[in-house]
Amino acid sequence: MRTFEGVRVIDFTQAIAGPFATYQLALMGADVVKIEQPGIGDQGRQMYPLDDGLQAAKYSAIYLSANAGKRSMTLDLKHPDAKEVIHRLVKDADVVVENFKAGTMDRMGYGWDGLRAVNPKLIYCAVTGFGQTGPRSQSAAYDPTVQALSGMMAVNGTAATGPMRVGAIVVDMAAALTGAFAIAGALFKRERTGEGAMIDLSMQDVGASLTSPNLLQTVFGFEPALMGSRSLSGNPVADTHPTKDGVLLLMPAIEAQTAKVWGVIGRPELGEDSRFSTLEARLEHEAECLQALRAALSEDTAANWEKRFAAAAVPAAEVLQLPDVLSDPQLAHRQLFGETLSPTDGRPLPYTNTPFKVSGEETGAGVPPPLVGADTETVLAEIGYTVAEVESLRDRAVI
Repeated sequence: MRTFEGVRVIDFTQAIAGPFATYQLALMGADVVKIEQPGIGDQGRQMYPLDDGLQAAKYSAIYLSANAGKRSMTLDLKHPDAKEVIHRLVKDADVVVENFKAGTMDRMGYGWDGLRAVNPKLIYCAVTGFGQTGPRSQSAAYDPTVQALSGMMAVNGTAATGPMRVGAIVVDMAAALTGAFAIAGALFKRERTGEGAMIDLSMQDVGASLTSPNLLQTVFGFEPALMGSRSLSGNPVADTHPTKDGVLLLMPAIEAQTAKVWGVIGRPELGEDSRFSTLEARLEHEAECLQALRAALSEDTAANWEKRFAAAAVPAAEVLQLPDVLSDPQLAHRQLFGETLSPTDGRPLPYTNTPFKVSGEETGAGVPPPLVGADTETVLAEIGYTVAEVESLRDRAVI
């Protein structure tokens, strides 16, 4: 039995933070029914566009990354006749997830108070930029703006570049994983108490949590500077360095690891050099330190240096390009990436599986991300609508 088998999730989310949260539940067996706008679908279908064939099917990189294993039904939430449909959906559901601006679902009558009256055991998760209350609660938010407001950009970049956001949408994804964790916790508690729950998830809270080691430094008077890829200690050895064919991230965290570096690069005498033997000395003689280190690193490839430093228990990694990550042998061994088949042309559609393994359980998506409204009739039939009633809903543009 899969972890969330038998759990039904009504998914009102779009873009990435909300959909990626419900996606985690789908990968572990939940029946996720995605509610999409008729004709248009989730706005995420338009983000990070791919080739014309995939775009014709309303598939984008964002959509593919967060919706495999779900079912899609269309519903105009603003239509007055949508209320009955939503109440029927929610009556026997376990979880509702939405990521509209705070108060939007309440104004339509589909917020926590409105839906728990229909299903007192419901777990309701609202994902927003800043939470349901507070001075920013009505502000729009996307991952980059939350990075700016969470302290993340204050420590990312260099003196030359100034503050920079992280290229990956890390706050969106972390918020999604946090949401999935909160929902799992609420489901566990409900098993013991029989009570539903309201989960108020703020992306800014998540971003600040990710930045908390840096933020807590400032409480004690230490404010980190922009240091690019260098470690917080400022150690010039712990940074990115060019090699014969690429870039190596070398990250000795303690002095004992730094001391090993010189032997690995074939210059053990530098470890005894008073200019490089302590952190303070390396900072004072940074130019000479980097010149000696990088001259040695230029003699071999980044991949080989990674292996050589690993043998000496010094943290180091080749900076992989995105296609290289997709073919990385460790990720292949872990089976992180899977495939489903496109319902339009049969081509393979990649997806990302859970980043963990559970004994006795297979995770993954058995079906591709749905086409807009592909499962509308099926889902409506499951909640008691007849064929004639479905046609009536369609005639009235409810679905």
